[in-house]
Order: sequence, then C-alpha cells, then structure tokens
Amino acid sequence: MQVTAPSVFLPTNTPVAPTNKITELNVTNTPPVVVDTTTDKVSIQQFREPPVTYDYTPVVLSGLRDSKPKGQAASAISQNLLSSLNSYGSGKSPLSISGMLNQVGSLSRETTEFRNEARRVQVSREVAVKSPSPNFGVNTTSDNQSAHLSIKTKDGDTINIEINHRKIGMDGSSLEFSFSVDGSLSEAEQKALGELAEKLGQMGDEFFRSGTAELRNLKGIDTSVISGFNFTLMRPNEKGDFVEQSYEFSVDDTNQTQTLRASDVRGYSVDITTNLGTLVETSTAEASILEPYLELIRQATDDARTDNRSRRFMLDAFESMFEQFITVQPSKTSDSATETTLAAFDSGLPDFTVSIRSKVVHNREFYSQASSLVLTFSQETRIESDADATLVKQESRYELTNNRFEGIFDLENPNITNPNYRYITEHREGNVSRMLSMKDDKVNNLLVEQNVSSEKEVSKFSNYKLVDKDTDEYADRKLQQFAEVLSTLNKNKQFSAVNELLDDSKDNFFI
Repeated sequence: MQVTAPSVFLPTNTPVAPTNKITELNVTNTPPVVVDTTTDKVSIQQFREPPVTYDYTPVVLSGLRDSKPKGQAASAISQNLLSSLNSYGSGKSPLSISGMLNQVGSLSRETTEFRNEARRVQVSREVAVKSPSPNFGVNTTSDNQSAHLSIKTKDGDTINIEINHRKIGMDGSSLEFSFSVDGSLSEAEQKALGELAEKLGQMGDEFFRSGTAELRNLKGIDTSVISGFNFTLMRPNEKGDFVEQSYEFSVDDTNQTQTLRASDVRGYSVDITTNLGTLVETSTAEASILEPYLELIRQATDDARTDNRSRRFMLDAFESMFEQFITVQPSKTSDSATETTLAAFDSGLPDFTVSIRSKVVHNREFYSQASSLVLTFSQETRIESDADATLVKQESRYELTNNRFEGIFDLENPNITNPNYRYITEHREGNVSRMLSMKDDKVNNLLVEQNVSSEKEVSKFSNYKLVDKDTDEYADRKLQQFAEVLSTLNKNKQFSAVNELLDDSKDNFFI
C-alpha cells in the first residue's frame, strides 16, 4: 500500500485590503484522511469551512468643539453650525449660513469674540465605541466652501465674521464659525449689524444653493451707522475649480458718495459710484428713469450671449444701488420757485458713474482678437450762477464696446478650436443734455439735445484667414428748444411746463 501526503497549505490571518465586508476564514486543526479503495492510496486533503461574512457599517460621528458655549446667541449659532453641517453632509440640503448670521446681532450683545467648530466624520464601529465624539486633533485638509464678512461702522469699529467648510481626509468635514469685534459697539451699531448680517445670510444660502446671489436693494442698510462692508462667497464649480462672488459697499461722508463694487463667478464686474444728494432736496425719481439703462444692459448681454445668471447679477447690482432714490418723498417741500423748477428739471437721480465689464478672452491664434464687454453710464450736473441768473446743465451718457466671437467653441479650452468663425466688434454711444436758463425765478430757455452713434464690424474668417468684412455705421441727433413755448405755457407755474416738456426725454433718454 502506497501512502502519499501532499503538503498542506494553511491560510493565515494576514490582513487584506479593506472592503465593505469583513471575511473570516477558519481551518480545522486535523486534515481529513481519504482512502481510495481502487488504488489503495491514502490522501491527506486540505479543507476549508465556508467563510463567515460580517457587514461593515460605517458610523457617522458629529459634534462641536465647544459643546457648552456661553450665551444664548452663542448656543444658537453652535447648534445651527452642527445642524447645517449634518444636513449638508447627509445630502439633505445645500450648505446654509443664514441660521448663524441671523444671530450675529444678538451675539454682539454677549461678546466681542466667539468661535466654534462642528465636525462630521465616518469611522468604524470599533472606533466609535472607543470614542463617541469626532477627533478635533486631526487637521483639515482643504477648503470647500466659505463666507467672509467684514463690516465697518462710522465710529471706526470693525466686525469680522468667517464661516469655512473644509474637508477632513476622505470621509470627514468641518464647519467653522468665527466672530470678532475691534472696538465697542453701541446699541444702534448692534442693531444695524444684525439687520445687515441677516440680509447677507439669505444671500449666502442662495449662492450655495444656485451658484449666484442678488442684493435686491440696499435700503436695508443703515448708512447712518454702517460705513461699509465686504462680503465674499466661495464654492467649487462644475469643473471643481473654486469660484467667488463678492460685494464691497462703502459710504464716503467727506466726498458725499457711496460706492458698490461687485463681481460674480463668471468674471463679470460692476463698479458704481453715486453722489448722496440730488440737484435739490425736493427732487424725486420715477422707476421708469432707470429703464433706459436697464434696457442697454439687457441688449448688450443678449448680444454677448451672457449667462442669464450673470445678467441678473448686473441688473440687480444696478437697481440695488439706485432703488433708494426711486419714489422717495422729499424731506421737505419748497416755497421757492427756483427750487421747484429745478426739481422738475432734475432727473431725480444723483450724479453717478457706472462701469460693467466681462472678463477678457483672447483668440489664441490672433491674440489681438478678444471677446469682451464694457458698458459705462454716467450723469453729471453743472450749475453756474451770476447775480439773479442761473444756468444748469445735466448730461446723461452711455458707451458700449462689445467684441465677441461666433463659431469658435470654448475659447478657454486649448483642445477645441474652430478655424471658421466670425469676429464682431461693436461700439455704441449716446447722450442727452438738458439745459435750463433762469433769471429772477423765471425760466427763459429750456433746451434738450440728444445724440447717438454706432459702428459695427463683422469679419468672417475661414481657416483663420480673413475672407470677408462688413461695416455698418449709424448716427443721429435731435435738438429741441422750448423758449417760445415757455413764454406762453403756464406763465404762473413754469415748473409744470418744464416737467411736461421734459417728460419725453426723461422716458426716452437715448434716441
């Protein structure tokens, strides 16, 4: 009888790469003996019992660095910090910051400095049993989303607020809130701070939800207390790059101006400066006075095929800055015939300058060719007085430069280029000048001059070579003088005549 005993392979407990299931292998101590009666051979065989499988379920741990903050507002902010992180981390909703910023006014009454952090991490059940709270000793790895707010008061106090969402390794995230005050806030400043922070918190939620945000007016800002703010929001876009939308607002009491600078995630920027006062205190403006400017923005962005979210951003910034002057009742009525007439002559808006710009994208084959949008508006008022004579000139103007490509797909992507395209350059400008001459409270002349001109060039390229060019030019001028009409119309109430005669040019600024 021949006996063969092949070598026996016994599995070890060497760990393998982790998977969603933990597998355990068991081997008997004594291998079975099998006898083959046909050959009188005895074999010792290896045998494994079926593996036992255990499910590995990750455990989510979340908690606050400071679980017992002092003060009602601090506690409310901390709870919002944790709930916002858990809701966002579980995929139930976008990141929300309004719950925290809504409490900032109350927080400023409790303290001048506060910070806290919430963490949410996935760990094994074994780790969770050993430590039921997140490990705050582990460093965060990268920024993900953030909001930064800096506010200055007219007394010179500064408030800084930061909210940062960051990653922790592959399976964790952190949401941090910090608040500090440099100075001592009065009750009025605390109230104004709370109102502004609440408004901007709603904008932040909108940005993290949709990728854009809108001011929707600046009336809610108490500029008797607040001298300015900077608000920056950051998030990743569809490509994974970080993009920002920012607002910077300031009031300059020395120069009696206020300024708004804003930029969106697609590279469009708006820069607006206005005077704080109109021609006379009794001036008022109707909402229709903004429509010629808004229509120019719509036309320019339509031609440039601007993303609708960027167009809403530009329209919103423009309207927000001027809405405070619309249908505002004058602080007082005037018994002066001169002031009443000047109010009728005035557009109702303060003097201003506006600049709207897109980012510049160059054609890689012809760097001098670039896609860009630049749109500017302005109003300027000049007054000259000599004894009883007064001469007032108010001019409103716009200028548009809109260069764009048609047929080149994705200029920013070096791998996609179409050599057959059209390059369009367009320049337009227009103005309206209103001139009023008065002597001894009587209007002796009223003149309105309107000008418009445009030039458009369309160049057609085939295989990057110019094959055709078409140019179109246009100009027009309109002059109206109302001296004779004024001598017979409403002699005793010339301000009514001025208002009536200027009605058309106020509604249709640019011919």
